[in-house]
Amino acid sequence: MEQITTLSQALDISDDCRVVTLADPPYAILHTNRAWSRLTGFKFTEIANRSNHFLQGPHTERDALEQLRDAVRAGKHTKVRIVNYTKSGEPFYNTLECFPLSDRQGNVTHYCGVLDGEPCSDPAIPKVDRTLDPVLLAPKLESMDDKAEASEGEAVAVHRPKRLRRHMTMSEALSNTTDAIVMTQAHPPHKITHVNQPWCEMCGYTLEEVEGLTNSILQGPETDQALLNDLMSSVRRGESSSATLVNYKKGGVKFVNQVQVMPVYNEADELDSFMAMLHDVDNV
Repeated sequence: MEQITTLSQALDISDDCRVVTLADPPYAILHTNRAWSRLTGFKFTEIANRSNHFLQGPHTERDALEQLRDAVRAGKHTKVRIVNYTKSGEPFYNTLECFPLSDRQGNVTHYCGVLDGEPCSDPAIPKVDRTLDPVLLAPKLESMDDKAEASEGEAVAVHRPKRLRRHMTMSEALSNTTDAIVMTQAHPPHKITHVNQPWCEMCGYTLEEVEGLTNSILQGPETDQALLNDLMSSVRRGESSSATLVNYKKGGVKFVNQVQVMPVYNEADELDSFMAMLHDVDNV
């Protein structure tokens, strides 16, 4: 397949089964797509900020894992065929191609894994019991943002919107695992390419449900279309903008949120996406 070298390419809406992780151990998962969830049975919200270890099992080949680890440590592209396991415990043959993603300086910042799964009918490789899987029961990896927030204490009850940035990179946008983030394509109709776990928790949708749709899924009778038009006009001029909007969660529950919209630039410093950061202000 065509080489994937940048975050922009990795996040492109595709039929390929993809997962994007950080480049440093323990390689926390930042993005999966709908095809990945169909193959593995896991929703993004279940595995966000975890490592990929939960796909491994008793018949996962150690030599193939070592080949993969050596390539990742060296920042190199590699391809392995390995036995993995779905959420239900079913084994499958996984041809995994791993691409290092680099910034403008050539530093590897993330990895993109492209999976190609085949059924495993070998009776010597049985289904595993996931009900007592210690990996799935373990707490999620703690992000650097989580640690920073914890060190500040719990004195501030209301989350105040951050000051608007004039320039946001793809890496910065994707790595924000604390604020509710939705990213869209740069061109109309601005299809959704990524949402993070806080966005899923705030809005009630999963990434698998909204991938390829637009932010209109949050709009309803009391959403101010004029404010939405002003936001998009500002972004098209390369300017960040902010507004307070009435939106609707999955199921029709109304909520008020402060939305900050800003352009996102790729590794070549070209406009690549739009990012919206939502802060719930119902209780402010």
